[in-house]
Amino acid sequence: MSRRQQMPSKCADILESSLQGLGFGRVIRHLALLRAWNRTIADRIKERASVEDFRGGSLYLCVEDPVWMHELHMLRHQLKTILNKEIGESVVGEIVLRIGRVHSAPPLRSAHRRPREVPTVSPAIETGMETLLGPIREQPCCDAVQRLYQRWASRSQ
Repeated sequence: MSRRQQMPSKCADILESSLQGLGFGRVIRHLALLRAWNRTIADRIKERASVEDFRGGSLYLCVEDPVWMHELHMLRHQLKTILNKEIGESVVGEIVLRIGRVHSAPPLRSAHRRPREVPTVSPAIETGMETLLGPIREQPCCDAVQRLYQRWASRSQ
């Protein structure tokens, strides 16, 4: 197939390769892991354990006491399987546990920041935006791209 006959690239693929090229690959994997943790792990576990770090394929969890550390040690293979399945690839290779102060999950938006005003756009632009963003809906950066597009579209009207 010649260059002119190549299939167009997907927006999600372009965005992902651009972010990887900028060195955000680790951040994207970390955000995907946090999203998977928040979606799939039972609340009773999240109340007693928090994600401290993720590097080199190892997920570091802080656990509130030795009893829960033992419990999670017994569940670590199951947790690893659940998280990797939610992410869609084998990202977590090992779960490392330590006893310490458990931090509650931070809100998606900081409480001290005032909420941003979302610019209004025409229904036609809104429909186009939904079509363009469809392929990257599951990407951690989709909300930021959507806000950027909304700001650009509101200034262009």
